[in-house]
Amino acid sequence: MPLSAALSRHGRERPDACAAVIGGRAVSYGALTSRASRLSRYISALPRVPRSQKALRDVPVFAVIMGNHPMITEFLAAALAGECCIILLDPLLPSDQLGAMLDQLSPDILFVAGQGTAPFEGRAFSVMRTEGDVDLDRLIADIPTTPLIEACDDAPFLVAFTSGTTSRPKAFLRQRHSWRTSFAAGRAHFETGPNLHTLSPGPLAHGLSLYAFAETLEAGATFYAPEKFNAAECAAVIAENQLARLVCVPSVLDALCRHSEALRSLRQITTAGAKLEDNLLRRIGGIAQQARVTEYYGASELGFVTTVSHDPGAAEDTPGSAGVGYPFPGVDITLRSCTDGAGTVWVRSALMIDSYLWQDDTLGLQRDGDWGSVGDIGRIDEDGCLHLVSRAGGMVISGGNNIYPDEVMTCLQRHSAVKQACVVGIPDAALGQTLVAVLEWEEEGPQPTLADLRDHCRAQLQKYKVPRRFLITSEWPMTSSGKIATGQLTHWIMQEDEQLAPL
Repeated sequence: MPLSAALSRHGRERPDACAAVIGGRAVSYGALTSRASRLSRYISALPRVPRSQKALRDVPVFAVIMGNHPMITEFLAAALAGECCIILLDPLLPSDQLGAMLDQLSPDILFVAGQGTAPFEGRAFSVMRTEGDVDLDRLIADIPTTPLIEACDDAPFLVAFTSGTTSRPKAFLRQRHSWRTSFAAGRAHFETGPNLHTLSPGPLAHGLSLYAFAETLEAGATFYAPEKFNAAECAAVIAENQLARLVCVPSVLDALCRHSEALRSLRQITTAGAKLEDNLLRRIGGIAQQARVTEYYGASELGFVTTVSHDPGAAEDTPGSAGVGYPFPGVDITLRSCTDGAGTVWVRSALMIDSYLWQDDTLGLQRDGDWGSVGDIGRIDEDGCLHLVSRAGGMVISGGNNIYPDEVMTCLQRHSAVKQACVVGIPDAALGQTLVAVLEWEEEGPQPTLADLRDHCRAQLQKYKVPRRFLITSEWPMTSSGKIATGQLTHWIMQEDEQLAPL
């Protein structure tokens, strides 16, 4: 069922039921349906800005830079259940990079909340600051409420972004049929329903929390998200509202486990973004004893790929607990170019994107007819469970965020004092992996401080891509072909070898 039909039904039959609470601001289904419908019509009536992206020329397009601002609710609903396409931009990106991305995508209007509009003025599109209910109601005051329009399956509704090895994320487009198919399969698999109220503490500009928002509204339950993550505050929200479901990355689940009493109402926990380790699974099994824990592996480009559910407290006895699970309903998986039982993971499903709107590197989605791959390497055991051997392009997953070390290395090597840099992911109990940069200084000139290097990175990278540690070396471990031996370097870091000195 399209989300427009589900949201209209909830707004008609249960107008006073709470649809979402984001940053403490609650919106009922009646108010959300009315505002989303009028906002969608407002955007659709704007003059259309000429666009170079052919796939976006025939649809109203708007962009938001809001993060988890409380006002994001209506804007997401206007795209998910209306007739518009949303460009969902991460406010952690540097403003000059955001501006360049907007110039290439050319939305009809940009909505900004919680920060100034000045960096985005003077472009082809209009810019509007939206800070609260009064601003939004004034904007759509003259537009009557009409039923949400049910857009066709092929209509685009979302432009989102995935990490790349360059400084600019790759843009991709999602069409409505992919999430409609996901909802249909997910209702049974995740057992969503009007009483499965959900907290997802992650950023709504990323797929995990955004999808949780959409499937919760589709089911008619209440979606909760904080403006910024704080473990104690999120635990209090779960306890005060007796929430039944939590959707988050493993590092957030680990942080919430420190507030164990608050988690006892949970009946479902869904994780993704990194492998759920057995020790964390055992911990949560001892706390939320009635909760079914479901993890899934996927990619922004592929959608759901595999999934596996665990009974409370049964980490080592659950089939597939060592892998990333079995094919998601409606998904086929095969391995190609196998060596010693491991090969490139290829997927066939209706959940994939067609292609990128742009990409500045050779990594990412490959298509072969109905099949697609992002280059991850895996093996399938005798029970049919997929085990990931390595991620494409040496990708590091830290706190559920995908990071390509080459992008961070390139940023560091732009600093005038850095002669050479290497960035690696080191295992971390809380984050899955943590980013460590090893640097060699230029022989001449002043050496920067730790604060200088961090400021240099923050000016070009999202916050989560800034290395947690910076180490200095004057001699690199090298391979026979003359490249830095990253495996040996990683060993040095983990063993605190004297060849490396902390900055």
